Amino acid sequence: MIEHRAYALELELRAEGDGRTICGIVVPYNVEQRINQNLVEVFRPGAFAAVTRAAHRVKLLVSHDQAALPIGRATNLTETDAGLYGEFRVSKTDRGDQILELVRDQALDQFSVGFAPLKDKRTATGVVERIKAHLAEVSLVTFGAYGHNAVVTAVRDENAGRPNLEAARAMLDELRQK
Repeated sequence: MIEHRAYALELELRAEGDGRTICGIVVPYNVEQRINQNLVEVFRPGAFAAVTRAAHRVKLLVSHDQAALPIGRATNLTETDAGLYGEFRVSKTDRGDQILELVRDQALDQFSVGFAPLKDKRTATGVVERIKAHLAEVSLVTFGAYGHNAVVTAVRDENAGRPNLEAARAMLDELRQK
């Protein structure tokens, strides 16, 4: 059975790239989160270690809609101390362009993952520790389960790294006046 968990993101534009890569923590580690009345869970470091070797197989969806075509795919999944870090290439399609604009506007501002638990452990306090899980997909969603603990750190924008001649001239003028 595939389960879904969602995470918030904050957005920053970066100078490198072509503007079609979304980056950030997809699943935070060591953060206890109440999912519903009966479930508090925490993902432990290494829970998704196996998927990092086959990142290209993880698709990027919108709202877990498996009936719609994916909007992209993972290009990098890396285990970090903070959690599972991901980079996702958004395909150059009308829908991909629409979704990127919503992400840039922070209208779609959270991640959610579809996963299958492979190995869990329950603590004495009843918290379910996710030790090992299969990452089925990552989605961009409106509301997420983990709030601000899983954040998009960047959308790599092709124009952000190009010099703005007007801004450069204004800065030079300002320096000359001092």
